[in-house]
Amino acid sequence: MTTPTRFTSRLSHHALPLGVLLILLYLLIRNHGLYPVVFLDEWSYSRYARLAPLGEAMVPSYLYLWLFRATNACGPEFLECARLGNTVLYLLAAPFMYRVALPLAGRPAAIVITLTVLLGATNIYTSFFMPEATYFLCFWVLTWLMLGEVGGTGARGAVWAGMALGLMSLVKVHALFLLPAIMLYTVWRNWRDGRAAVGLLAAVVMAACMLAVKWGLGWLLAGPPGLDMIGSFYSGHAGAGSSPLRLLPPALWNFYGHAMALVLMWALPLVAVAAAVTSPTARAAAGKPGINALVYTVLTLGATMALTVAFTASIAQAGTIEGSRLHLRYYGFVLPLLPMLAASPLLTANLGQRLRTALALVFAALIAYAMVNLFSHFPHSIVDSPELANLGVFKIGFYSLMTVQLLLVIVWAWRPALARQGFIWVLLPMVAINSAATSTIMLLVAATHPLPADRAGHAMYQQFTPAQRDRMLLAGDDAALLYRAQFQVDSHASQVLILPPGAAINASMLPAGVETLMVLGKHALAPDLAPQVVTPDYTLTRLTPTPVADRIVATVSFKRVPPTSLVTVTGLSAPEPWGTWSDSKQVVVRFAQPLPRHMLLTIEAQAFGPNAGAPVKLTVGTATRELAFAGAIGQRTVRIDTDGRQTELVFDVPHPTAPSAANGGNGDPRTLGIGLVSLTVGALNAP
Repeated sequence: MTTPTRFTSRLSHHALPLGVLLILLYLLIRNHGLYPVVFLDEWSYSRYARLAPLGEAMVPSYLYLWLFRATNACGPEFLECARLGNTVLYLLAAPFMYRVALPLAGRPAAIVITLTVLLGATNIYTSFFMPEATYFLCFWVLTWLMLGEVGGTGARGAVWAGMALGLMSLVKVHALFLLPAIMLYTVWRNWRDGRAAVGLLAAVVMAACMLAVKWGLGWLLAGPPGLDMIGSFYSGHAGAGSSPLRLLPPALWNFYGHAMALVLMWALPLVAVAAAVTSPTARAAAGKPGINALVYTVLTLGATMALTVAFTASIAQAGTIEGSRLHLRYYGFVLPLLPMLAASPLLTANLGQRLRTALALVFAALIAYAMVNLFSHFPHSIVDSPELANLGVFKIGFYSLMTVQLLLVIVWAWRPALARQGFIWVLLPMVAINSAATSTIMLLVAATHPLPADRAGHAMYQQFTPAQRDRMLLAGDDAALLYRAQFQVDSHASQVLILPPGAAINASMLPAGVETLMVLGKHALAPDLAPQVVTPDYTLTRLTPTPVADRIVATVSFKRVPPTSLVTVTGLSAPEPWGTWSDSKQVVVRFAQPLPRHMLLTIEAQAFGPNAGAPVKLTVGTATRELAFAGAIGQRTVRIDTDGRQTELVFDVPHPTAPSAANGGNGDPRTLGIGLVSLTVGALNAP
């Protein structure tokens, strides 16, 4: 008589590890042999993890980069090893998720929630060379600490939580924005238990420990750059932000999209949250574990969603769809808390028929509204929002899931326990199976066949030595394809030149030191850049070595006002720490002494906005040359012969543009064009 019970107990005991093992096998098979998908992200993380000093990384993900530097041991198969590492770290979150769900939902439901979450949309990030899977693990370790008996109380728990947050911030800097929510949770939990002073002390200790780990370990891994709070990439975005009032309309629009997305994905868990907000009976039924999880979910989800909406609003002016992109990946790691709340006593509390009916009707109407409006106004992709991509690809799957969710919301009004069982045993498995099937199909379509950029970059990797690839320039008009090819070239020192569509290329546009030019797309080459190899995927030119001046005549730095005894300059604004922007249509550099008859000019500069890649005409007497500068500082070298009497260099700026004009009147009013850093005039003995 005890055999079935013993068998059931044994099955329950082994269900979680067996389920995790099966998901591991599925992910390894699915991710094998895929081409990279996400650019510029995958190339940037691969580059700074494997090929460059950590201190040069644009984002301060130093712990992730240091861990994944181990993929160099795999040689050309580094991407497969990165995916293996992602998958193992992602699935290590399983025991922590299970321990969080167990006191809320019970053992069987906790197992189902853990396995369906791991099989769901977020596992798409295990296939990319990105830190999302590692960050997912970090968040669930933190959540296990905070919702346990240690993490949410006292100074000892604050030390552990602060250390966890510090490590998280070295995987993704976004953890910094979780700190206020975690501190507030700690203060609230101690205040509720009659220990307000302990809560305040714990919050201070937590912040101190987080900063100590972030700065201390960051400095050990990356040196002085490890002390930078958010890194150069995000510092640039923060410095270019609009006023809060100007951000409000795009922020409200983006929040509207996120709200509809949450309703479509997790309507029944939101019903449980609404029940807790509106009914003391529901809060009493949840007990301390349920209320702790509820407050923690509201704070962490609120903080991460607010960050997501604010960031999207800040870049809404950058493109027609930027303000409508739903970056769920910035808070998707928090979302598994919602099904845990739905499986808790919150959903089955005795609210009274009238309140339950009212809530059910409201959420049924919200589901119907979101079904009609979300996908018609907000784009989705497997990178930004895999949860929505999995819903929006196949109509049959979408309407099936929405029908079941609507039925469960309606059933909840009369039979809450039945709705809870349907959510755990029907809807969650349906969502997981749909996500697994859809993500597999999308990856098969997007990443199993090489693009011309993949073939071109791979050819360069095979044909050239590492030293030769270091002196390679990839040119074209599609930034994503150029970075995709650069990923395959696999050289930190290789460079990219982004051109206007159809723009011609001449030698003066090439940075100093480039020995090989690979061009993607249709771009005419000047006679001195005649290609040696032409294929359907790329054209290739081997260049003569960059000439060296026989002697240096003059060197001008634009990081300060040049001495009038050497040159006078018109058309430039005030110097800045990096150099000086032009602020007019023409820049004239007039030397006190005549320029060499045969000279070699080396110009270190960058271009602003529409001037990037556009031809800048350089005139010296009757000689003219066309140069092109990228949006980042680089060098251009050009040879010019004169009559030996000229004293002026004239730069004609193609598109002087004020940042304020591109940002609705807000920002820098100067008409910027090119930014000069330095100018070196060398003399050659022969033309």
